[in-house]
Amino acid sequence: MNKKEVNEKKILNYLQIAKTIQSIGEKEEMKTFLEKIKSKIDLEKNNRVSFMYHLLESRNLLYHHNYSESIIECGNALKIKNFGTEEEVIYVLSSLGTCYYFKSEYEDALKNHFKALEICESMELNNCRAGILNNISVVYSATLDWQKAKDYTERALKNAELNANDFEKSRAIGNMAIVYAEKGEFKKSEEWFLKDLEFDILKGDSLSIARNYNNLGKLNDVQNQNLKALDYYRKGLQIAELQNDAASVALGYQNLGWIQHKLGRNTIGLINIQKGMQMTKDLGNRDKLRDAYLNISEFYYALDQPKKALNYFASYHDLNDSLIGENHLKAISELEIKYETEKKENEILKLSEEQLKSEVTITNQDRKLRQLSFSLVALSIITLLTFFLFKQRLQNKRQNELLLTISETQTAERKRISQDLHDSIGGSLALTKNNLQNVIGKLKEVPSEMDEALLALNQTSDQVRQISHNLMPGELVRFGLVPAINTLLEQLNKEEIHAQLYTTQMEDRIEPLKEIQLYRIVQEAIQNVLKHAKAKNLYIHLNKHKQHLSMLIEDDGIGVLSSSKEGQGLKNIEQRIKMLNGNFTLDSSKNKGTTLNIQIPI
Repeated sequence: MNKKEVNEKKILNYLQIAKTIQSIGEKEEMKTFLEKIKSKIDLEKNNRVSFMYHLLESRNLLYHHNYSESIIECGNALKIKNFGTEEEVIYVLSSLGTCYYFKSEYEDALKNHFKALEICESMELNNCRAGILNNISVVYSATLDWQKAKDYTERALKNAELNANDFEKSRAIGNMAIVYAEKGEFKKSEEWFLKDLEFDILKGDSLSIARNYNNLGKLNDVQNQNLKALDYYRKGLQIAELQNDAASVALGYQNLGWIQHKLGRNTIGLINIQKGMQMTKDLGNRDKLRDAYLNISEFYYALDQPKKALNYFASYHDLNDSLIGENHLKAISELEIKYETEKKENEILKLSEEQLKSEVTITNQDRKLRQLSFSLVALSIITLLTFFLFKQRLQNKRQNELLLTISETQTAERKRISQDLHDSIGGSLALTKNNLQNVIGKLKEVPSEMDEALLALNQTSDQVRQISHNLMPGELVRFGLVPAINTLLEQLNKEEIHAQLYTTQMEDRIEPLKEIQLYRIVQEAIQNVLKHAKAKNLYIHLNKHKQHLSMLIEDDGIGVLSSSKEGQGLKNIEQRIKMLNGNFTLDSSKNKGTTLNIQIPI
């Protein structure tokens, strides 16, 4: 062994020491150690030494929240991944996925975690599977897809228990608690959080203990148990500061400030939430920054500063749209479809290879066995056809899930914006109007400008009220579908069209998502009738049966022309019905009106 080889072996030993330091969580020692040995490495060379350095440096930068730099190091390692083992490549992909998660770039996060899972499963590396499944669960939680988050967490927990992986078991327990909390099952959530906290205390895992205190604080926060939440938040922040974990500290200050606001301690609360928000902004953690914008918006509203409140709410809304938008969710959904279908394709290719080997042997045997080989080929074709049918069904299922996710997100946002317009801006306008009227009442002579200002204020109030109603009708939220449709029909010009709603078994409300979609369908249908039908009468029949709800919308107009059957209005109606897994028929003929018959499962 020459001197050069001895030197490389020595550096590799140093890197192995760095990896050991890294594995026990000594972040500062690892950083110092890597800085010392970097000067001894020729990073221009593509070899095992360079690969190991890039691998360790990427995780070092991740630990210190330098996500963009860590992504570059991960890329450097992957360029020369042939010098690493499968486990090490998985390690790099997991670091890369985690960096993208903290940057709120969820599509790229899932792409890398699914790549890691694919290698792990193809090589049957059971010791790394639980960690990857937990990572995927966390990303789905960030996109508010709680069902997928639960599915992947359950898989992670099962794998961690089978392989006695305590660290990932703890993560899975914590993830499960979060899922239950978001689903509103607070008692179950607390049981899981306390189970995880006990587990972390036994291990002496300070960062996980801090995380659990923070989660328990949030759980009590949403139940308005504010003093208990304050205690948990303080404990979590104290440990996070001792551990010098910037992300946990930033979140800790945000949560502490928020709960102080709920307790009426607005001055100190605002200081803490602003401190946490600035730290979050510096880290580039956009989903936590979005939450901070919403919280600080409510702060300023409570402090009677509506302009600042509205500005921060606009920032929250814009950032939320960019994080969880239609194209973003679609890309994420397609990633999982791609992973599932590639997995199936690999299984089929493996099967085909085995059949090919069999056929080589069969060619040397008698005619009967050759005929058997044709049967095997036919079976292979049937298998492929079955796979493509499965793939199509899977794609359809994912598309429906995507549409539902988008609809739920839009509905929640509409409701929130409508509430804010009504309560915050509407309230401020009403207060301003009242003050102006008081001033006018005290004047002997009222300048025309003041009358004009009052008129403009009245018009603005009406516009805000109308916008709020259009976003989310108050009758629909408070009283349900039937009163909301009746209000809609009452607003029609009775001289222009006579409209009537008939209902059967609609005393009890149905699911909120179905209510809002059916309401939008009625809105769209009424607009179509008013614009195109030239009808004198409009009748809506709403009937609830055991397993489905039927809606019949009929008019006595001129009918739907064949050229207009592909109009945008009907397309919108069809898309909403499809979203609810329903079906519909359209019956129309010239001068004999139109009947839209809709069936929705309940």
